[in-house]
Amino acid sequence: MAIVKKVGEETVEFLEEENLIKVTIPIKIIRRGGKSTIKTPDGMVGHDEMEALQRALIQGHRWIKWLEDGKYKTLEAVARKEKTDKSRVAKLIRLTCLAPDIQEAILCNTGTWVLTLKDCMKPFPMLWTEQRDHFRKLAVVAPERSSNDE
Repeated sequence: MAIVKKVGEETVEFLEEENLIKVTIPIKIIRRGGKSTIKTPDGMVGHDEMEALQRALIQGHRWIKWLEDGKYKTLEAVARKEKTDKSRVAKLIRLTCLAPDIQEAILCNTGTWVLTLKDCMKPFPMLWTEQRDHFRKLAVVAPERSSNDE
């Protein structure tokens, strides 16, 4: 679970004696698994983690297309081609089952869903409504629950 701590409020001050302008920007320090990241007002959280999840989702789509097109017959064949293990191939292909709005947020960096690859590699529900509830609990930043979550 993430630990989120808000630091400071947005302010701009002019310090006449020092002839300085002091700007304070609110940030959130997010600590997950021994690693700290900073969330700024523009919504960027753990950019490297987000890129890893984007690459994994894109790779999962590419691999499932190879299987659907018949280029490779099995997960083992894909794993041999990519020099990885079968379980990783299966987990990344499973990412293609995420709800469309979650996939879009991941790929477009909208900040609506801020998840890590580690969050998505664990088992998750296949029903989209259940996925939203599941990931809402895990996400550093998750969308507010609405009646359109179907």
